[in-house]
Amino acid sequence: MKRRNFIAAVGVGGLGLTINPMLAVAQQQKKFTEWGMPQPYEMVSASSIAFLKEKGWWPIKIGSQPGFTSLPVAGPKGFFKSRGLEVEVISFLSGPAINEAAAAGRIQGGIEGNLPFTSLIANNAQVRCLAIAAPVLKHSTMVPLNSPLKSLADIKQAPNKPLAFGIVAGSSAEFYFQEALKTNGLEVGKDVILKSLTPPDLLLMPEGLAGVVQWAPYTWTQTKVRKNAREIDTIFPYNFYQGNVWMIKEIIDKAPDVAQAFVDAYVEGILYSRYDEKDTNAITEKDPMYKSFTPELIALLTRVVNNSYKPTWFYPYTDFWAAENSRVSAWLAKSGRLKTLVTADMYKEYFDTRFADRTMQKLGWKVPQRPPWIPANWIGKVGQLPYPSYPNEDNMTEPQLFPDKGDLTSPWYFNGRNFKPS
Repeated sequence: MKRRNFIAAVGVGGLGLTINPMLAVAQQQKKFTEWGMPQPYEMVSASSIAFLKEKGWWPIKIGSQPGFTSLPVAGPKGFFKSRGLEVEVISFLSGPAINEAAAAGRIQGGIEGNLPFTSLIANNAQVRCLAIAAPVLKHSTMVPLNSPLKSLADIKQAPNKPLAFGIVAGSSAEFYFQEALKTNGLEVGKDVILKSLTPPDLLLMPEGLAGVVQWAPYTWTQTKVRKNAREIDTIFPYNFYQGNVWMIKEIIDKAPDVAQAFVDAYVEGILYSRYDEKDTNAITEKDPMYKSFTPELIALLTRVVNNSYKPTWFYPYTDFWAAENSRVSAWLAKSGRLKTLVTADMYKEYFDTRFADRTMQKLGWKVPQRPPWIPANWIGKVGQLPYPSYPNEDNMTEPQLFPDKGDLTSPWYFNGRNFKPS
């Protein structure tokens, strides 16, 4: 996203802009791309490539599904090849399908949500999460336009209970909905019943259902494109969702420069999507994985998922995510869907921040003490519901400013501007 407008609004002193921007551009172009990636690229070693080829892992195959940013542009823009890495992105419809491919040895990495990644840990899969995807992704409870329901609390006095809600069973949407019901004093079986359907089926808002529970971008399809539903509740007070960017441990251990190149290219995809939304959207529209997405949905994906928060959103904040996801594991275990309870300490073992740390160091970015969606004065605590308000899709009117005071450890260049630590 070209953000000269609100960079300029902050002023020169606040962000450390150089007095002579033309001179700064001339000096910095040798060190950074226009979208802020340090130059030259760090190349994967010949020995690591030989290792991957010997294992039959060339190109590296990464499982993904619609709704995650960076990869749709990182490949076509050559961000992997620029580092000597060959990557093939394999399309799946769900996280469990990605897990099945991983178990069969057909992929060496993946991007998937919190529930399927929890299953990987419970099954002792030899993988590690290297970065985060789509943090704080919106999930919504939606009802038909003519529904009398205005909130979940209205279900308590609704006639003809239990009310039927369509949902993808075992998904992050179900976890959110179960937590929301409990927080609002509602019970499955007594107040509502759940009907398991696929996301495409839910988009139709089938007759006989009081509502459906979906996640973005499907929520946008119903409320903004088809306009066949309205929201009565969202995930934000009940759960911090995140996707996990993982790679098999054998590559991490035996070819760490491959893991580093992958994280660097992934972050470069995030940066390019901030630098040029229009080109990012055009590239994504050509991706077969997104053939069912309208241009409006793809634009929302870039603007909301990739560009709302500071780009440090990709960083795997180990303590934060381990604490939040241990709630997911407890729910899965209690409902009999997980044989092994994954504790917060077990989660921590599956986050490997070394590569994200090095990427941050190359960029000259400081690793924040908290994720960018958690304000310094936030009074909430992970696991204590409902969560107090924090920046999210529903209340943000513009993207978070980056870089801001305290964000940099060394000079950084982006979109014609040179920034210094402040």
